[in-house]
Amino acid sequence: MTAAAQRRGPLSRRQLWARSAVIAMILVIIVMWIYAFVFADKRAAAKVDDTGWTKRAEQICSRRGDLLDKNAADAIKVSDGSPQAVGRAVAKATDIIEAAVDEVLSVRPEAAQDQKLVREWERLYRIYIADRRAAEAKLANGENAELNETTLNGSPISATIDDFTKPNHMEACATPPGR
Repeated sequence: MTAAAQRRGPLSRRQLWARSAVIAMILVIIVMWIYAFVFADKRAAAKVDDTGWTKRAEQICSRRGDLLDKNAADAIKVSDGSPQAVGRAVAKATDIIEAAVDEVLSVRPEAAQDQKLVREWERLYRIYIADRRAAEAKLANGENAELNETTLNGSPISATIDDFTKPNHMEACATPPGR
C-alpha cells in the first residue's frame, strides 16, 4: 500500500458500491459497443432484398422524373401565375406521381418481409399524394396554398418516404422536390 492509501483507511461500503456501479456501467458500455460493431446486423432497416423489384422501380421513377420536368417546363410557358394555373400544374404533376407509384406497385416483391416494407412505403406515399391533392384543391379554388405535408415523428412524411428509397437504390422514387 502507498502512504496515501494507508492514511485514508479502508473504503466504506458506500464507496465500494459506487466504484462497483461505475465499473459495471463501463463494462456494459464496452459490451454494447462490441455488439454494435461486431455482432449487430449491418443491414438497413428498410432494405428490400428483391433487387429486381427495386431496379424496376428506379426505371419507372426515372421516367416519372422526366415527365415531371416536362410538366414543370410546360407550366411555366402557359401559366399566368394565378393560383388556378398553378393548381392545374400541381394536379398534372400529382397525376404523374400517382401513376408512377401505381406502376411500381403493380408488381410486388415475393418475400413477406419485402412485401411488408413495400406496403408501408405505399401507405406513406398515398398520404403524401393526398396532401398534394389537398393543396391542389385549394389552388383550384383560387387560394394561395403550399404543400402542407403530414408529419411523421416530427418530420415531413416525404423524409420517411425518401429514407426508404436511399438504401434500396431507387432515389428517383423519392418525393419530387419542388414539382
